[in-house]
Amino acid sequence: MDGLYAESRAKKKVTVKDHLIKVGLIAGMVIFFGLGFISFNAVLLIIGIAFLGLGYYFLPRLATEYEYVFCDGQVDFDKINGGLKRKTMLRVDFEKLVVIAPKNSHALDGYRHNGVEVKDFSSMEADAKVYGMVVTGGERQTLIYFEPNEKMLAVMKQKAPRKIMEC
Repeated sequence: MDGLYAESRAKKKVTVKDHLIKVGLIAGMVIFFGLGFISFNAVLLIIGIAFLGLGYYFLPRLATEYEYVFCDGQVDFDKINGGLKRKTMLRVDFEKLVVIAPKNSHALDGYRHNGVEVKDFSSMEADAKVYGMVVTGGERQTLIYFEPNEKMLAVMKQKAPRKIMEC
C-alpha cells in the first residue's frame, strides 16, 4: 500500500447534562414501574415502559466517540455511539482544505467570527490537543475542531505541507 493512511479517536467528555439525562431516565423507570406494581395501575406501568424505551434509545447515545480517518487526501469524521453504531458525519477532501492549525493559533483568527459554520468533533476535554480545520465548500467555509494524533498530523503534512500549521 503506497497511499497515506492514519486514524485517530477521541472519546467525548461526559457532561452534567448527560448525567442528568441518565439519572432522570433510570429514576423514571424505577419510580413508575415501582408505583405501577405496588398500586396495580396499568397507566403507571405503561409510563414505566415508555421510560424503558427512552432509556434503550438514549442511554447508548450518551457514550459518544469520534473517529478520524485520513486516507490519501480525504478525512472522514465518524461518530460512534455506545461503541455499537457508527455514522459518518463529514467527509473532507484536501483539495478544499484551507488550513489546519491548533485551536488557539492565530492562523484560525480570521475564521472564528466571520459567520463560518463550526463543527466540533473533539472530546471537549480541557487538556486535549484540539486542532481546527478550515474547509471551503462553494462560497461557504466550515471550521472543524478535531483531535488528530502525531501520526495523523505527520501524514497530513506529507500530503499538504503548507496547509498544516504547528503553532
